[in-house]
Amino acid sequence: MARTHALLATAALVGCSPPAPPIETPHAQGGWQVSSTAPVIAAGSLRAHGLWNDPSVVRDGAGYVMYLTSSVGAPFKPPVLPFRATSPDGASWTLDPQGPLLQPVAPYASIETPSVVRFAGRWHLFFTGVYAHPDPAPMAIGHAVSDDGIHWRIDRPVLIAATGKAGDWNSYLVAEPGAVVVGDRLLVYFSAIGGRASGAPPQMQTIGAVTSTDGVNFSAPAQVLAQGAHYPAAQGYAGYSSPAAAVAGGRVQLFYSVAHFRDGDDPAWQQVAIQHASSTDGLTGFVEDTAPVLTRDSTRWTSGEVLAPAPLVDGDTLRLWFAGHVRNADLGPLIARGIAGPEFGIGLATHDLSSFVTATNNASKGEK
Repeated sequence: MARTHALLATAALVGCSPPAPPIETPHAQGGWQVSSTAPVIAAGSLRAHGLWNDPSVVRDGAGYVMYLTSSVGAPFKPPVLPFRATSPDGASWTLDPQGPLLQPVAPYASIETPSVVRFAGRWHLFFTGVYAHPDPAPMAIGHAVSDDGIHWRIDRPVLIAATGKAGDWNSYLVAEPGAVVVGDRLLVYFSAIGGRASGAPPQMQTIGAVTSTDGVNFSAPAQVLAQGAHYPAAQGYAGYSSPAAAVAGGRVQLFYSVAHFRDGDDPAWQQVAIQHASSTDGLTGFVEDTAPVLTRDSTRWTSGEVLAPAPLVDGDTLRLWFAGHVRNADLGPLIARGIAGPEFGIGLATHDLSSFVTATNNASKGEK
């Protein structure tokens, strides 16, 4: 789920116990270009102790605007808040403004995973609100609006919430919204957790969505993508997290992270790959790729987790920003530098759009 706060005190205990054997994830697909040595926004850049996570990127004239998060007090601890950064090239970034865009409102301690789109004449920011006192769900999804993408007002502190009903796919938790405009509709994907009948892993994580035609009224949540055969529960895969989408080739291109659960890992729940699926309407008939877009092995600095994809169709290029960090056991150098360095941050991968769309369309035809 939202990951900055989840590291918490485990980072301060690096080296106290040997790491568990690595998880065997599928090999990543070809065609993606990514810097393996360092993120484009590293920890400690842009602001002191910045632990950058949760990117959401939009085009702004000749440049780019990214919405992203960091803890603003003690590193790795709440509050985690959203910021805005600008860039001429998608790689070099500057905070604008310098401070966070929003402050927590009751009942939240943090506002994480911002997803921003322009729709129906306004800017919309969907976020994960992390409860200060879980009762019983730890998170919910809220909504803020803006006229300029800089000054925001939270109008729906709780837009989507867990049902609390045993057996529901969204009974325990909803979080990590990913908004996209598809024609005249606004779709907001999110990750949800319910129980798993088999009990292993104990929770099942799937992707749901709500829709709107005006940005004010939203449909009831519906499950749109469940855990696929490429990531079986028998191998410890818990399901899917942090969805985000773009539209290309007449299809909705959905990216999301793959979660794995294993007792004894640090932490037990980890995001180990970024996966992709596509659909003609964004709600039904999703076709998953046979291999992940990226895995933890795709860069040197994502040995711990790779997560939070942020796709953007940009001319003839598909850009995909993503977050990650090294294993908790390897965070010592970052901490020793005063929370600064390439072990934690936001990266960028690119793919030729035409070849990506061709592969996606061929895969969808093969499933019919």
